[in-house]
Amino acid sequence: MTEEQIAVALEGHGHEIKSLKHRMDNAEKSSAAVNRLATAVEVMATKQDGMARSVNALAGKVDLMEARPGRRWDGLVNRLIYAAAAAFFTWVLCGCPGLH
Repeated sequence: MTEEQIAVALEGHGHEIKSLKHRMDNAEKSSAAVNRLATAVEVMATKQDGMARSVNALAGKVDLMEARPGRRWDGLVNRLIYAAAAAFFTWVLCGCPGLH
């Protein structure tokens, strides 16, 4: 190889090295962006998990609030039945007044 050919080859290698450095810089920037995106997704997943727990807790409280009127009605009906039964047994134990 002549000195001129060696100089041309070295110049070509220098251009390739610059091109590879440029590509490596771009790859590093892309990698950093992907890392930031992964971190953001992880943070969002954590927040979503917390929100899901909050929603579940609220759903439980809403279920309790919705069930309260039904429990009150059931309690009232039970007390009326007990009162009617007590009145009937009192009437029977008192000798059934009004039937003689």
